[in-house]
Amino acid sequence: MLRRRDLPMPLTVSPEAAEAAQQADNKLHRWPMTPRITKGLRAKGAGERRAAVESLARSRRVDITASQVSVISGGRPVTSLVMTPETSSWDGDGDEPWVFWIHGGGFCWGSALDGSAVQLAADAGVPVVSVEYPLAPEHPYPAPLDACLAAYLAHAAAWGPRVLLGGLSAGANLALGVLARVRADGGPEPLGLLAATPFADLGGRGDSYSANEGRDAYVRWKGQQERFAKAYRGGARVTDPFVSPVHQTWEVPVPPTLLTTGTRDLFLSDSVQLARTMRASGGEVDLQVWEGMWHAFQNDASSPEAQECLAHTATFARQVLRVCGTTGRSGADLAGP
Repeated sequence: MLRRRDLPMPLTVSPEAAEAAQQADNKLHRWPMTPRITKGLRAKGAGERRAAVESLARSRRVDITASQVSVISGGRPVTSLVMTPETSSWDGDGDEPWVFWIHGGGFCWGSALDGSAVQLAADAGVPVVSVEYPLAPEHPYPAPLDACLAAYLAHAAAWGPRVLLGGLSAGANLALGVLARVRADGGPEPLGLLAATPFADLGGRGDSYSANEGRDAYVRWKGQQERFAKAYRGGARVTDPFVSPVHQTWEVPVPPTLLTTGTRDLFLSDSVQLARTMRASGGEVDLQVWEGMWHAFQNDASSPEAQECLAHTATFARQVLRVCGTTGRSGADLAGP
């Protein structure tokens, strides 16, 4: 198997990005994916991750509070956090604009206290509702998707229809599933969709799953994402379009969609396939690919490439939500799980 250290970063990336790639870790996951072991691994470093996100929120002047919207899914409460920026882009006209955000983490890790949600709230100047969905392996498909859908619908009823739906990695997978479920059930559709480096083919069949194995600085397929995917899908078919959205058929135009990825993203093929199928529906799809960048590269905002991606994302959010204004970008690590 190719090792990352055998594949130096190309000369076309910034020095900051090259340094960030060297600091990243795409090691194998060597532990059994049992509920007990996974729960224990999540607890390791949880305090440091929480402190890092809270520090980012203070530096970006974003207030983090618990959502007061009551949500039940599968007989269990589903909580969310609200990231509210001190500086708002909303001029008070019409319904309040907001974002419904689904965090990443391979379906098995991460939390609503997510640095990406804080960053988006600060950059776009709108509140971000970040959902705390149940994680695999304790809660395999469809429990996470059901919880995200229930939370989206409840918040749309309480907050209004001026919403952008988004997520990163596994969260982007779930966001695509929420959109498809809303359409199938006749619920309120979002004004737009943001899918950041989406993990959308749990069968790992795309070209980049082999071409970028060992080249992605952050994730790998064998011994890592493949195991997370199996833990999440449980007994579901890997080609189920609600498990692997690359197989989803979009029969009517999708809302304006932004897909972000990089040439070294393990899931680059997923974004390419999604762009083709979603454009075929007649919808507007913006596929943005950054040279030499890896999975979730925007989580480390120290590089010019990550800053450009974050700025493009914020501009897309403001355009979709029909708000104006600019906000400053942070050069700090997002520090999300």
